[in-house]
Amino acid sequence: MRVTQQMMHQNSLRHMQQNLGRFENTSMQASSGKLLHKPSDNPQAVAKAMSLNSVMSANEQYERNIGDANLWLDENDRSIQAMVDVTQRIRELGVQGGSGTLSPEDRELIFKEVGVLNDQLREFANAEVDGRYLFGGGDGTVKPFPDAVSFEAAPPNGTLKTAKIGVGLQLEIGILPQTLVGSGDDPTNIFRAVGKLAENIQAGEAVNLDEIDKAMERLLTSAAENGARQNRVEATESRLLDAKLSLGTALSSIEDVDYAEILIKLKSEESVYQASLSSSAKIMQTNLMDFLR
Repeated sequence: MRVTQQMMHQNSLRHMQQNLGRFENTSMQASSGKLLHKPSDNPQAVAKAMSLNSVMSANEQYERNIGDANLWLDENDRSIQAMVDVTQRIRELGVQGGSGTLSPEDRELIFKEVGVLNDQLREFANAEVDGRYLFGGGDGTVKPFPDAVSFEAAPPNGTLKTAKIGVGLQLEIGILPQTLVGSGDDPTNIFRAVGKLAENIQAGEAVNLDEIDKAMERLLTSAAENGARQNRVEATESRLLDAKLSLGTALSSIEDVDYAEILIKLKSEESVYQASLSSSAKIMQTNLMDFLR
């Protein structure tokens, strides 16, 4: 095959452009710290990286949902515990008020204190978090006990509040007011039971603590269920953190450069490019006078 000067020029330019392209790509990898910049760099690796990024993005949303769920569950726990403490104090006053040695003035003082504590129970049952009623149903827009003397909770909007904290994992994090205090016609409804206890103390009648004890048991059951949900959320959060670490490691192995390796490669590509420039320069300088010497 006849080799012409033009063919040598064209081949030299093509090889020089190829070497420059590899040098530029390696330089970009070294400066950015990333191996992949466009799908054509490595289609299979890019597809895998996109899949990992998609999973990590979904997990980040689950982590945000878990943060909201933890806030709600923690507020549930605080409010219920406060109601338990108040109910315990009411029970102590009931024991004290059941004594036949109390004067009418003493009974009246106990009656008034029980009334104040009953108001506190309603305040805790109407607790708010982030502008929403804690025990107000799915959207938290309905005040559970708007009436200061009613035993029945207002019908909530929607069902229980839930949080999606994982793939296929929708966890209930809300508590309906009826579950917490009992239905309005239930003798063990906490507001009804406390009101009856206060009236008996004021009238000097026998005080029955069974209904208060059952109301307390309902609160403790709600607290236990809320605690179980907190444990489940905590376990899910721990798994997400482990998955985040594993996914990050896998993504790094695909995308991130090994700096020791890339710097060696960069130096090698630079040497190859410099060599191509040097050889091309010799070809480009050749002219008719060089052949006539």
